[in-house]
Amino acid sequence: MKLKWDKKKYVIFDFDGTIADTNRLHRAAFLEIFKSLGIAEFEYELYMGRKTREVFKEFLQSKSVSKTEKEIIALTDRKQSLVRKRMTEEVEAYEGAIEFIRLLRDKGKILSVATSSSRIGVTLALKKLGIYNDFHFIITGDDVKKAKPSPEIYKNALQLANMKPQEAIVIEDSLSGSLAASGADIEVIIVNNKELRGQYYCTDFICLAEDFCEYLSDR
Repeated sequence: MKLKWDKKKYVIFDFDGTIADTNRLHRAAFLEIFKSLGIAEFEYELYMGRKTREVFKEFLQSKSVSKTEKEIIALTDRKQSLVRKRMTEEVEAYEGAIEFIRLLRDKGKILSVATSSSRIGVTLALKKLGIYNDFHFIITGDDVKKAKPSPEIYKNALQLANMKPQEAIVIEDSLSGSLAASGADIEVIIVNNKELRGQYYCTDFICLAEDFCEYLSDR
């Protein structure tokens, strides 16, 4: 199914792993903390797109490590602090991502970011990349009760822009994010994630691209 861009007024981007190569920063921060707790291995890919607090709760429970809610909050704050520091020093956009965003902006599309990350972290990263002002709306994990794969964040994005699902398109890299978009009845483009090829089924639309430049070359 070919996406009809002329029918789409609103483009909603995930951030981590979609616009910028930040998943490695989140992975490194989680690993640093888990190693301090005596846990040597952590498969970050299983938790991509989820809220940090939820990741700590679920993963530590799976390892039979008991933590109070106060301790989980402290771990969450520590992890976010580590990521923010790395964001200001190491964040890089994927090849073609910034050009793609500005092409859409120049075509008059309304743009937003919808990410499970904290507002402080994503704001720092977008400003570092020089694209903060290219987006009309930024919705973060701080703004929702339920993280992806709940569709709440994408439903909020539609409401903010006063758009219908059929007027929007979501650009995602994770299964949880793709499920969230699909749950909000929004078509999805998946980028930067070969692992989803053949594993993710979307009844509306799916396009797997190696990166934004490849996707643009196909238009």
